[in-house]
Amino acid sequence: MSTAPLPTDKFQSRDELVTFIEQQATTAVEKATRVERRVPWVTSGPVCADSAGYSVLKAAAFALGFVGADQAKEEIHAHQQLRDLYAGYGFAPHHGQQSFLVPLASAHLPVFEPQGRRLRDELHLKMTAHAEKYDPDEADWIGRRLNPLRKALGTITDTAGGTMVPLPMLGELIDLQRSLEVFAVAGAREVALPPNGRVQFPKLTAASTAYWVGEGSAITESQPTTGNLDLQAKKLGVLVKINNELLRFASPSAEGLVRLDMARAAALKADLAMLEGTGGTQIKGITTYSGIATHTASTTGANGDTFTPADIATMESKLPDAVESPTAWVLRKAMYAALMNRRADAVSADDGKGPFLFRDMRSASSGPPAELYGTRVVRSAQVSAARVKGSGTNLTYMLLGYFPDWIVARMGVMEFLASGLGDTALQNDMTYLRGIQHIDAGPRHAASFVLCDQLLVA
Repeated sequence: MSTAPLPTDKFQSRDELVTFIEQQATTAVEKATRVERRVPWVTSGPVCADSAGYSVLKAAAFALGFVGADQAKEEIHAHQQLRDLYAGYGFAPHHGQQSFLVPLASAHLPVFEPQGRRLRDELHLKMTAHAEKYDPDEADWIGRRLNPLRKALGTITDTAGGTMVPLPMLGELIDLQRSLEVFAVAGAREVALPPNGRVQFPKLTAASTAYWVGEGSAITESQPTTGNLDLQAKKLGVLVKINNELLRFASPSAEGLVRLDMARAAALKADLAMLEGTGGTQIKGITTYSGIATHTASTTGANGDTFTPADIATMESKLPDAVESPTAWVLRKAMYAALMNRRADAVSADDGKGPFLFRDMRSASSGPPAELYGTRVVRSAQVSAARVKGSGTNLTYMLLGYFPDWIVARMGVMEFLASGLGDTALQNDMTYLRGIQHIDAGPRHAASFVLCDQLLVA
């Protein structure tokens, strides 16, 4: 490589020439390619390229040292921004510098300032950047590697397992959760849980009273009473074991598989608690609140009750006047099928040959309605099928309510911790990925919901 001659005629002495050469050498060294070294939470090179996307697997791989900082720029940058944002509100991860903050739901990030709003928009783009690159066949192959004992069903042919494969989807963690949760589908209100892990909603619990009074008579004193809905972060943990090859050679399909697995586990657990949780370390479920209205089915039995069309209007009448109309019914699929197939008697008692009681069957090809008397039906296997009355132990319940009065508060980040320690993980070259999210839920008004319990499914 040729170089330009030194302009020796510009220097008055040898010392000036030596100084010039040293400056040129220093500049050349600074411009040369340096050897990257892994420094915790430090990036090099450009970041904030939305097309690059965000990868949970890369975040875990970097935390374990499988990839360098140059291969996980976006993940480290997001961690730094989330850490700084939440630190301003007093939030500290459970394991300090060992924990890696991952976006759980951009919609639930604190946006009380311009920094939070910019970060929310940026992370939303990054978490959905790889959606078009998701390959269901590749995800199926990865799933079989994670669980070799699973049958080798395909994803293309319907008769060989294709009907069990959902549509390709790779979004934010919370987006995957929402498609599995009863309360989100039913219209529950979701809010961001503050970084301090607690939020209170003040409310009136009793109104003042008006009186008719005569001339010169004293008005009876009355005072409204107040209370509050206190939501305090409950810790929900998910532990996933993954092969280290996925961390080293992660693809969008592997990323989607791990996100979906962790989201599904957390979603179902939180959803079940919101229905039937006992409180304490978990969410208190809607069916366990004392203020919820109850209804007993019109046809009662020693071992279970039978739901009839008359019960629909009766249950709706038990909602307060402030609720113009409920937003959803919640019940099991088997219970919904039983209602759709229930028929009146035609000739003799209990022959079940008359018209359908809960639907207008105009033709054999028409599907069952998605509503019960104008109110949307949400069907879920999360609803218990083990309620007890007498000797009946396989009973269920139906829930009717105005679900915007149910508030779900989530924190916008999930705290990840990756570990390869332990005999099993070391021997099998695996990584244990633990995620912790903080969530709580409760009713603004328990009276906005009506429960009909101990129902026969048949």
